[in-house]
Amino acid sequence: MTYYGSEKQQRLQRQSDEAQTMIAATPGLVQAGRFFSTDNLDLIDWAFVDERLGKDGVFGFRMVPAMRIEDIRERIGRNYRVDVWNVCKASGSTAMAACTSILNDDVPAGLTRLDLPPGAGDAAIQRIQARMAENGIAPFSGAMLVGKIVPAVTIALVDAHGDIVATGHANMPFNRHSKHRGTAWVGLIAVAAQQRGNGLGRFINALAVRAAFETLGAHEVVEFVHADNTVSRRMIEACGLRLDPGILCGLATPIVDTRFTI
Repeated sequence: MTYYGSEKQQRLQRQSDEAQTMIAATPGLVQAGRFFSTDNLDLIDWAFVDERLGKDGVFGFRMVPAMRIEDIRERIGRNYRVDVWNVCKASGSTAMAACTSILNDDVPAGLTRLDLPPGAGDAAIQRIQARMAENGIAPFSGAMLVGKIVPAVTIALVDAHGDIVATGHANMPFNRHSKHRGTAWVGLIAVAAQQRGNGLGRFINALAVRAAFETLGAHEVVEFVHADNTVSRRMIEACGLRLDPGILCGLATPIVDTRFTI
């Protein structure tokens, strides 16, 4: 299945795909698609964290109590930093009510909705991966995007020339051991530069949130947003999600690396 991006990005995508059986069976692990990640600091094997940081240069911490971020920083040592993202979430009833009002109108004029089915060809997948990468989003593998690794939905909007102008994604990353099982993650929202300011981000995000509940059967949805990204936060909040100040997502990377996307 299609991998995309730099050599390192493709290696990490393949590694995440191939590790899914282990991730699904291991308390404390969560399928993040682009690196190993934990959603429970009390269950994770810290020797495993150290090993992956040494080999991959990245390790994720999802849905972590905000008060424990400093514990993570102290635990991983001075050679790594932990960037953090806020967590916004909503129940099905709240999110669906907000998204319904956004989606009352049909797909914007001149655009067509494109869904990636499990049998999607490499060309269609690569077009969506390319749009994500052009927006600074580290891509998922094709298998992740079409739902062959965890249940997932990927949606795109295509213009009259056949160009991908917006993308969105939802998946069920938490395993059966997690207290967050049944929660969907929505992300990979990308809009072509020439289409920004037209509400496409909000529209594609609403499509992905709705799919999380209607297609994936989630009972809650979460999205991650950096504290300084006010545009994305407004988009997320328009879909009914609200900031939970008690939890954060973190990503450990070497001090010298640029900020990764989660």
